[in-house]
Amino acid sequence: MSRRVLPAALLAAASALLAACAPLPAPRRFAGSLDVPLPTTSGRIAVIADLQRTSYLEFWRESNDPERAALVQALAAARPDAVFVIGDLVFDGGSARHWSDFDALMAPVRAAGIPVFAAFGNHEYWGGRDGARHLLARFPHLGGRHWYEVAYGPIRVVVLDSNIDELTPAAWDAQIRWYEGALRRLDADPSARAALVLAHHPPYTNSTVTGDEPHVQRHIVPPFHGSRKALALISGHVHNHERFQRGAKLFIVAGGGGGPRAALARGAARRHPDDLARGAALRPFHFLLIAPAPEGLAVEVHGLPRGGREAAALDHFMIPWPAR
Repeated sequence: MSRRVLPAALLAAASALLAACAPLPAPRRFAGSLDVPLPTTSGRIAVIADLQRTSYLEFWRESNDPERAALVQALAAARPDAVFVIGDLVFDGGSARHWSDFDALMAPVRAAGIPVFAAFGNHEYWGGRDGARHLLARFPHLGGRHWYEVAYGPIRVVVLDSNIDELTPAAWDAQIRWYEGALRRLDADPSARAALVLAHHPPYTNSTVTGDEPHVQRHIVPPFHGSRKALALISGHVHNHERFQRGAKLFIVAGGGGGPRAALARGAARRHPDDLARGAALRPFHFLLIAPAPEGLAVEVHGLPRGGREAAALDHFMIPWPAR
């Protein structure tokens, strides 16, 4: 998350010392393709975010290694046709050791041969160029891209890099122009029935640790609202689960991959009282399974509570297809 408990300079300095002492591991690559549509063997894709371990520098925050491992095991066992990890794969993007831990964590998914696609979170930028190098080495099918589109049956998945402070103004503007053009093209494409937009930072949240992201509201939400086929904007960053309806559009926060959980505000303290994903202030670890269905996109939330070892279906809802 962008609002860190310790000063950023202290965390960055400590992380740099650790990274300097650790050898660069051979990356464990995840197969995928941006050039051909994904096969629809199981009929569903998965979305997960914020898999990073709790740093020893934040020793007072909860550490969820057993839950994270159980969640990834359940994700692999679900055999989705692809997994989209929308940011904060590791705590320190510049640390070879942290990326080695990620490789070990994701071994069940890699062993199952499930293609994995990644978005940049803020933690991937902690190592500067080293952070980007580590990520892109594991996902060579991205071709160095920070934003891209993946075709899955009638769905188009549009993945963005929402780190406005880490991209140059020219790169950010180029991304937004590409994004606007992609949504216009998909609206006109008869083979595309719906689009999902994935970005790390949420436009809306009731988190007590971080707030709504104004740059996402300003630059990413308007084209999303303006697209007839874009149905849901899914984000992470907040280590919790939320779901908001804005008109015909759905905004989903799915940051329950195992990072230390962030409590949601309750009662009058909530910025958004219309959270459809009802529950306690601290909600279970989770991932999403999304499948085309006759009525629309069927979404299942799978996960487990802290201390749990067996993942189960926690919630399900339907996102109706747009009118043709």
